[in-house]
Amino acid sequence: METQAAGTISTIKSSVSFVPLIRKWNEIIKSEKQGSRQQYQQLLDHISTFPELLQPITSAEILKKYEVEIEGILSTLFPVTLSDNEDMYAIMQPFNQRILYSSSLFRQIFLRGNEEFVDVVDVGTAEDIKREKICGAYQLILSQLYGVHVEGQVSSIHHFVCPDTKLDKYMKLTLDARFIDVIPEGELPELKSTALNGIDVYEILNHAELSSQLPLEKFRFEGFVILRIKDVTERELINKIKNNLLNIHSVGDMKIFTELDYLMQNLAGLHQLHTAIKPFFMVNNHLVLTEIITTNTTAKKYPLSDEQQYELYKNISGIFKASPEVILISDINRVTLERYPFLYILYEHNFKSVIVAPLCREDNELLGILIVAHRTETLTHQHLARIKPAIPLFVLALESSQENLDHDVDKVIKEKFTAVQDAVEWRFTKAALNHLTRKNKHQEKEMESIVFDEVYPLYGSIDIRNSSIERNNAIQLDLLEQLQMALDVITKAKARATFPLFDELEFRIKKFTDSVSKILFAEEETTIHEFLTVEMVAVVNQLKPIIPSLAEDIDHYLELLNSPVKMLYKHRREYEESMTRINTELAMLIDEEQKAAQSIYPHYFERFVTDGLDYNIYVGQSITPRIPFNEFYLKNLKIWQLSTLVKAARLSQSLQSSLPLPLHTTQLILAQSIPISISFKTAERKFDVDGAYNIRYEIIKKRIDKVRIKDSTERLTQPGAIAIVYSQTREAQEYLGYIEFLQSKGLLQDKIEKLELEELQGISGLRGLRVLINYEKREPVQGVFQAKSEEELLVIT
Repeated sequence: METQAAGTISTIKSSVSFVPLIRKWNEIIKSEKQGSRQQYQQLLDHISTFPELLQPITSAEILKKYEVEIEGILSTLFPVTLSDNEDMYAIMQPFNQRILYSSSLFRQIFLRGNEEFVDVVDVGTAEDIKREKICGAYQLILSQLYGVHVEGQVSSIHHFVCPDTKLDKYMKLTLDARFIDVIPEGELPELKSTALNGIDVYEILNHAELSSQLPLEKFRFEGFVILRIKDVTERELINKIKNNLLNIHSVGDMKIFTELDYLMQNLAGLHQLHTAIKPFFMVNNHLVLTEIITTNTTAKKYPLSDEQQYELYKNISGIFKASPEVILISDINRVTLERYPFLYILYEHNFKSVIVAPLCREDNELLGILIVAHRTETLTHQHLARIKPAIPLFVLALESSQENLDHDVDKVIKEKFTAVQDAVEWRFTKAALNHLTRKNKHQEKEMESIVFDEVYPLYGSIDIRNSSIERNNAIQLDLLEQLQMALDVITKAKARATFPLFDELEFRIKKFTDSVSKILFAEEETTIHEFLTVEMVAVVNQLKPIIPSLAEDIDHYLELLNSPVKMLYKHRREYEESMTRINTELAMLIDEEQKAAQSIYPHYFERFVTDGLDYNIYVGQSITPRIPFNEFYLKNLKIWQLSTLVKAARLSQSLQSSLPLPLHTTQLILAQSIPISISFKTAERKFDVDGAYNIRYEIIKKRIDKVRIKDSTERLTQPGAIAIVYSQTREAQEYLGYIEFLQSKGLLQDKIEKLELEELQGISGLRGLRVLINYEKREPVQGVFQAKSEEELLVIT
């Protein structure tokens, strides 16, 4: 029963054969325990009574004739722990759609009444499978006949519509080709291609010369392939929702929201489910009144007035301030309306049941609500459980939209208007919002996700305390000094000549000085900058021929303004030089220390320099599959993490005396003992957590830099100390051991603070450790523990 399957590159010849399986049985009989040897010897004795099954099968009639025997043989390949009705697996002819054996669930979904061949309706899926066949074929040829190792296993994710529910499903297909022999037909072709060893299986198609050097029609594939299928629908839908939400400029993008609405239906497993978002954005401390974001045309037909929206906001914020929990209403009736008046809108539009989730930022400010409603079906806790992993993604999307809105409003105000007074600021804000609404230029961005499962994250940050305040102070001091210099020139000019312009300039300079001394608004800063760099420079240059005795004063004034921004830059230069020096030295230290960390165990590392420095480490078996990973390496990296932050703090402290402007740093570690999954965001060229189940880690990491001690206004992070945020007691116990080690080296002081931290939105139970750094200890952290077992730690610094 030989078949030829059309391939993308050439023809693939294959036939069913149990020879590779029998060979494996013989290996087990020779090497395994008595029980296994006896079991497989019985199988071998049984199949030996059927000579036609001991060689490649060239006829479909033979498969039919020995159908019962073949089913018994192949059933031994799957453990009894697999459920015939719940797991999807099958055995197929190599590179062919013919099914030799399969589970009941597989037959139900993929055979559709055809008991012999897989029915692949989707053209795209069929093409993908065809390409995978080519990759798999060349992987077998290269490994078996040419000794070329090809990394990876042929697996892929495919989308199809479930015939029963008509909802989207995503299945991960994995092909196991261990029971296939490659037989060359005629003389073995010469392989001229080089640099193939170690390539990934999916890179094979990038080597087009293989099709001419090794034509597939020159080989025959005998055996069978094991196909395993896993339902990954929830993971794929969550990732699609995340990609849509985090890569749009605004949640009001209706093209994207239409897709989100469809994705939420599939996630909940319910047709005609309606999803809506009601944002409550705040811009310049003013509530932005926007319509509900939904694809439901009926709701859009009756927009709410400003007064109605404000009352809606007060009602909703009052309810969720008292209890920020998700609300599930199975039946919207008069009784539920008395408790939740805002549901009256849904009641009027004939919705039967609803799930309402508050979307809040870290300071408990309500950004909006997520509404999931149905007109005829009763929503249950089962539906809530399905959509709950997506709720944090909507929070992040609203936070991103809020940040974009803040930026866009500020940009429009600066571009379109002059200086804004406090009393009328709201009107300019509203005008900017209206402008942005009319502009409506949001576009969707695609991204590809590369996933690493079961990795351990290590996060640390070194933050320059009060950097924004110091920067603003520097700007303010420079402006005040330059205004005083300008005033000195005008005062001397008034003493030598009488011109009305001098009085007018003196008035404006004093007015600007008063503004800078108080609160400097962005528009005022722009006006003052223009006055000093354009108008004042022109005036003093024109005064030189008019009042020659002022030439020396004018030259001195202009010389002091010789900077890249044509302004006095003394204090800002001091700030920027100090900031740059600290960041540069810290970055060099961390980069150098990373060499030692990589020698502990290879891992993914990324650092970011802003007002300070923070870094992420992701380590685990899936990132470094060739080196066995265990907790031994993880503990070493955590000691590296703690000791490196001590070094960073000591370095920062040692720089203080040489800095133009002393700036102090705080050091922070986030302890995370549970592995997560990460995915690569193509557009941003960085890794991020993958899936809503892991999003909690990212939320905590984003919010802890300014976390306060419970029932106080004191921040956990303080100059001169290392702070560690943790959730579980075992995490604290682990780091306490590492702290004790550094205390024994005299690098940390004896006192350790164990602190309860304030609750963050959606996150409770965070606690902290804080220990002061001993700056007087001069010896660097060094030395090595000689590990006698994996329980002891090898410290590499």
